[in-house]
Amino acid sequence: MSQSFQSQLENMDGIYAALFSAAEEIYAELKKGVGLKFATSSNESGDDQIEMDVIADEAFFNALKEDGNVRYVVSEERPGLNKISDGPYSVALDPLDGSKSALVGIPSGAIFAIFENAETAPDFNGKNIVSGGFFVFGMNLEVYFADGDKVYGGIFDGSDWSVLPIEGGLPSAEILSINAQNQTVWDEWLQRHYACLFDTKGGREKPQNMRWYASMVADMKRMVLQGGLFAYPSANIKGYEEGKLRLVYEAIPMAFLIKAMGGSSTDGERSLLEVPVETLHQKTPVFIGEKAKIDAVEAARKA
Repeated sequence: MSQSFQSQLENMDGIYAALFSAAEEIYAELKKGVGLKFATSSNESGDDQIEMDVIADEAFFNALKEDGNVRYVVSEERPGLNKISDGPYSVALDPLDGSKSALVGIPSGAIFAIFENAETAPDFNGKNIVSGGFFVFGMNLEVYFADGDKVYGGIFDGSDWSVLPIEGGLPSAEILSINAQNQTVWDEWLQRHYACLFDTKGGREKPQNMRWYASMVADMKRMVLQGGLFAYPSANIKGYEEGKLRLVYEAIPMAFLIKAMGGSSTDGERSLLEVPVETLHQKTPVFIGEKAKIDAVEAARKA
């Protein structure tokens, strides 16, 4: 692996090198078809695992434990805080996002967030994050992330990484990526707003295009490249009261990246970067995307 990226943040290069190296290992295994069947276990959130979930988690953990700047590694697949050293940074991971989608060939990936001075679960919040992004395991191995306030995209050609700045901010598109399976049991404000987005008779020149992979990294790659709105709301049904996405492992890193591109996020009332973290595995409603679209979501909730 040759990775020439240099962080603007102190003592971060080794952490990025570990993340990139683990992603290469996972991608190589996926291309072989390794681990693409259900395991006999579930993760800390109670979701069924496929074997590759465990393989990916171990790959990241083993790579990161070699860096003395990593204090804790926390993962969607592990309980609690796993201490590595007394370093200044801690890494939160969804080691294989979209794993069930990978079973049918939809791109999966990995989501990461790097926090400064995190010592307890509440410290893994939006005020302490300094880097966040995701890898995509698709036709290519790709990465999209924010290093502080700067945004980068990269691709691995089999031996070297090419990582370049992404400039120009978040694009704009009439695209909605949403899990709409529970729309009949959403709060009424969201049902009304959802209907409005597709209304061609109420003055909307062009309705939203619906796009949904059920793989957050695949949907967020589209967001970075094209713009739009990504949503996974809560619903008035058992198991979805706070949505299904994890605040620490999925919502905060994606919100951090999109904010660095000029976008925004909300749980319906406040930025996902302002939501207090109570437990490492807590869930949250998620809306991420263009600022005007997020403002419209919050306005709809208040109406």
